[in-house]
Order: sequence, then C-alpha cells, then structure tokens
Amino acid sequence: MKDIKRNITVKLFCIYGVIAFALVSVFIKIMIIQTQDPKEWKKHMISIRADKVEPFRGDICDSHGRILATSIPSYALYWDFTVKDLREKVYPKYIDSLTVCMSKLFKDKTPKEYRAFFDSAMRNERRNKFYPIKSYVTFDQMNELKKFPIFNLGRYKSGLIPKYRFARRMPHNTLAERTIGHINNDGPTSGLEYVYDKELHGVEGQKLMVKLPSSDYYPINSDDEIEPMDGADIISTIDVSIQDIAEQSLLKYLKKYRAKHGCVVVMEVKTGRIRAIANLDMTSDSVNYKETMNNAVGVAMEPGSTFKLPALIAVMEKTNVGINDSIDLEDGSYLVSNHTISDDHPLIGKHSVREIFEKSSNVGMARLVYDAFSQDPKEFVDNLYGMHLNRKTGIDIYGEATPKINYPGDKFWWSGSIAKIAYGYEVKVTPLQILTFYNAIANNGVMLRPHLREAVRLQGGKKIIDEPVILHSAVCSRETLEKVKELLKGVVDNGTAMNLKTKYYSIAGKTGTAQIAKGTSGYKDELGMATHLASFVGYFPAEKPKYSCIVVINSPSRGSYYGGTVAGPVFREIADKLYSKDYDLLIGKEFNLEKYADIRSIPDAKSGRKDVLDRLFSAFNVRAENVENSQTPFVYTSKGKDAIKLDAFSARRAVMPDVRGMGLRDALYVLRNHNLAVTVHGRGAVIKQDVAPGTAVKEGTKVTIELDN
Repeated sequence: MKDIKRNITVKLFCIYGVIAFALVSVFIKIMIIQTQDPKEWKKHMISIRADKVEPFRGDICDSHGRILATSIPSYALYWDFTVKDLREKVYPKYIDSLTVCMSKLFKDKTPKEYRAFFDSAMRNERRNKFYPIKSYVTFDQMNELKKFPIFNLGRYKSGLIPKYRFARRMPHNTLAERTIGHINNDGPTSGLEYVYDKELHGVEGQKLMVKLPSSDYYPINSDDEIEPMDGADIISTIDVSIQDIAEQSLLKYLKKYRAKHGCVVVMEVKTGRIRAIANLDMTSDSVNYKETMNNAVGVAMEPGSTFKLPALIAVMEKTNVGINDSIDLEDGSYLVSNHTISDDHPLIGKHSVREIFEKSSNVGMARLVYDAFSQDPKEFVDNLYGMHLNRKTGIDIYGEATPKINYPGDKFWWSGSIAKIAYGYEVKVTPLQILTFYNAIANNGVMLRPHLREAVRLQGGKKIIDEPVILHSAVCSRETLEKVKELLKGVVDNGTAMNLKTKYYSIAGKTGTAQIAKGTSGYKDELGMATHLASFVGYFPAEKPKYSCIVVINSPSRGSYYGGTVAGPVFREIADKLYSKDYDLLIGKEFNLEKYADIRSIPDAKSGRKDVLDRLFSAFNVRAENVENSQTPFVYTSKGKDAIKLDAFSARRAVMPDVRGMGLRDALYVLRNHNLAVTVHGRGAVIKQDVAPGTAVKEGTKVTIELDN
C-alpha cells in the first residue's frame, strides 16, 4: 500500500514539475516578447489583408454604339532596388544593355537619359523599394520588356514589379474630348466620365491576400472573396459623324477669320439629344486650335441679336402686334434716357415688324419693347423669366453657367434697360441656353432639356433608354409661334442671312452680332477698338425641323465680324452635309431635276467602273460620251462642254495604272489586280499617287495614294 502511495506521489510531483516548468517557460517567453524590438517580430509574422478588386469600367459610346472612351489592359511599372545582389552584381553588369532596350522600345529617352534616371532612382533611399519607372505600358510592351537584361531574371531577382490596371483611351483621339471627359490618378475630372462615374465604375470586389515571413502578399482562395461588378456602358447622344462635321466646319472658319474661339452645338429637335458639341480655342502659338474649355455650356455672355426672338415674343404676347404692322423709325436712331440707340445699317421711316426682325434693327426692337413695357418693365422681364430664360437647362454635364437677365431694382438696372435687353445686351446666357429656346420654337413651343446620355447599357446587354424631359410645355401661344416661325424663315429668305439660302431645303434662324464687354471699361479697349461675338442659331428643314444648331465665333480679327457672314456659313456647311447624308431628310423627297439641276453645270464624277457610272448617269440624266471603245471595265472621267467624257483605261500588267480621280474602292481594286502593295492616306477621291502612271512596275511594288480629304 505504501509503495502505491509512493508511486502516486512521485507521478504527481513529476506532473506538477512539468506544469511548473511550462509556466515558467511561458512567463520567460512573454518577458522576452515584451522586451524584444517589434521590428524583429514583424519578420516572422503572417498577415492577411483584404484588397480591393477594381471592376472593369464601362465604355462611353456614341449614339450608334461606336466607342468614344474605353478601358484597355495596361501596366504601371515599379522597381525594387533592394532585392538581393541587384545593387552589387546584377545592376552594374547589365544596366547599359537594359537602357538601350528601354530606349528602343519606348522611344521617349536616350540610353544615356535612362541610365541617369535609373541611377537617380537607386540613390533615392526613401523610395527605392517601390520606385515608379513607367506609368503606362501596354500588354505587348510588357511581354517585350520581360525579355530585357535584368528584367528577364524574374520578380525576385530583378526587382521589377508590374502592377496590372486599366488605362482609359479615346479611339477618336480629340474628337469631343471635353464632352467625353478625362480621368487622372484621382478619378474622373470632367465630362460624361465625371457625371456618370458611378454607373461607369461598377462595384469593387474584394480578395484576401496573405503575407508569409520574408515574402510578398499573394492571393488565397476564400469564401469571403467578392467578385467585382463591372460598370455599365453609357450610350451618349453624340453622333461621331455629326461631331466630326461640326468640328471640321468650325475649325475651317475660325482659321479663316482668325477668331479667338468658337463653339457649335447640334441638337435633335424632337428629343433634345445633343448630336454634336464642339469647342475650339486658339492655342498660344496663335495658329492652331484645340478643345480646352466647354464654352457652349460654361460661359454666359451677352448674345446680341439672337435674343431679339424672345423679346419680340414678349411684345407679341402682350400687344398682339402683327408681323406686317408698321413702326415709324423716323431718322433711324432712338434716344432712350439720354442714350442713343442706332444701327450699322439704319432703317429710315416706317417699316413693318417683319422688316425690323429680318433686317435685325436694334432701333426697331428697342421701340417695340419700350412702347409695350416702359410703364411696367417688371412685366417684360417676368415674361422672359416665364420662358425659362433665367434658369439653367439642366444638361447632364458639370459646369453649366447660370444665365442672368437684369431685373428692375437690381444694382445695374436703369431706365433704358428694357430697350437694351430688347437687342441682347444687359443679358448673359450661354450658347446652349439660346439654342434650347430656339429648339423649343422648332418643336412647336415645347422646350426640352438638352441631354448627352441616350441610354445605359447594363452588363448582359439590357438597355435603359433616357426619355426626353419637358422643361416648358409652351413658351408662347400658338398664334405667336406661327408668326415667329415665319419671321425666322424670312431672316434667311430676305434678311441678314440671305447668304445661307439654298434651293434644296429651307433654313430658319437668326443672326447675332454683339460687342464684347471689357469689364468696367465698356465695350472698347484703350485704342477705341471693339471685339465682337458673331453667331447664328436656327433649325432645318424649316417646315419639318429635325436639327437645331447654334454657331458662335468669338473675336474674329480678319475680315467681317457679322453673324451672318462669319457664323452663318458654318451653320450652312453643317446643314448641307447633314442634309446630304441623312436618310430621314431625303426620304419621300420629290426631286425635280429641272428645278434643282443647273443644266449648264456638268457634275464632278470619279473615275471607276463603267457599268456603275452608266447606271448613275442614266438615273440623273447626265450626258456621257465615250471617247473611244474600251474593253476594260474601268474608265477615266473628265468634264466636257456638255457632257462627261469617258476615256479608255490602260491595264497593262507591267505598267503603273493611273488611278487619280477614282474612289478608294475602285483604286484598290485596280492596284491590287496589279499585285501592288498599297498605302492609303485620306478619304474621298484619289488626287495623288507617288508612282507616276506609265512607270514600269513589278509585283509587290509599293505605291502610296493620297485622297482629297
């Protein structure tokens, strides 16, 4: 019995001893941990973190689905100069070879400049563990870069750290770039990218990352992982073709008149959709133009005579004056509160309201408004406010300027204010706000909110269409509406915009010419010179409008400065091109060749396939004469006195053919039939070929053809 007790006692002491030893060891370990440098423990820690997973940003497309902005895979490159053996062994041996490869691939620095850049980066102690060396590298460039000296050693020996990301790109380069918007490292800063960032961005996901001792973080599979939801696509109202027409037409006339800047907005009458919005500013070299600011939306200025329309509507709504009623303009000037109002081309004596508006008489408009509202100027301004002219349109883009129409009792109101407002002074509105009003007239009085988003396309393809939003159901009575429509058409038929008149379709609109205020110094500079704002706003076709458009050109410095001669031709060029390409405008059109065709004028015709040309000439009653019989399917065309002449086409294999005057399709057909290697520049008809016709050529000879646009 005693032996049993002794054995139990011994075992208990052993157990207690082991427990006591363990407790003492734990206590000692705790003391060591508490007193040891935390940096030492970090080397042995395993840490887990949750990283955000960026979704794929949605595209911005034009109204036909063509991409305006998209995200493409790319890399940002960083270099860890602290990896083992890099500084002492690898870098000195291979750096010169690396710089040569980098210079050859990216073509942005010389090898010497790359060497200086890398040496400086290595010396930067604060950042040399994660030093940025390239912010944008394409997928193909990354594949090449991995083969370069040093970088071909892999991540843990070279120190190269590629960070995968998406880069935003615009396939059409600068076309509508302010409207589309930009994105920097902090996110979107302007345009549709900014306004619809939430829809485009999508929803971020989450992925768990683990870091083992002496290693980097790497992903682990986990049930807590959240897949990102990619962003939706924004279908904009912009039509790339119309945008290109608007920008090119505006640029042409800005250069012609050496203007400071200009803008164009094209709107669809029945929907309020903006089909084009172009803003071009002269660059610092005073030669070129680029889009730097959205003047059409963000800048409010005194509009001049384009504001005569709402002023006249206010008069008509109160007095029911008819467009054929006469007003005595006396000697062509008008004295209001010691201020004389005059016109560059004065109307003397009695003239109808029609003539006053069509000829854009400041004196006539001032008399009409002053006679109607001088006893109650508040009523006049209230009528303008009632037409939505003192409020923003609410367009879905950031930075719309607030319009300003002086009100009786305001700081700058005086007894002659209503007369000045009558012809567009003491008023500040943006081009878009003026266009929105004219669009309402074209739309039978219904004012629509202009907008730049046509639809949202969700992942999976479902589209949510944006419906038109009505700002004002009727800006004026039906009777007044019919009167002013007739007047707007008369401006082009008989008035200040007669140079825009065309026999193919009708245009309605209003010219505007305003002096630009110089702050507190009035409208002229220290040399007594004034600068002007030339504009034209209207719609077409006048009887059944599809598009409304405004053109504003600021500070033309060469030749004319009047709205009809400076801004009007831009409107006409845009309207001509839209009319010629828009099926909706041409469908059902009855063409009377005797009415529309000038029989003395022989049309231009591209060289090409004879059977196609024969059908076209027959359909449009164009006379064609064969100069000589030809066995080839192609002919050359030239203008004769009364007909188009068709010349035989030389198609000898060993001789360079003459493709000048042909369309691109026919030219390519001919050249490729000769087994020639063709490079094309431009579009339209061929105007130049770098291998002269008749030159002996072999198969594979390179030839470049230039087209006329």
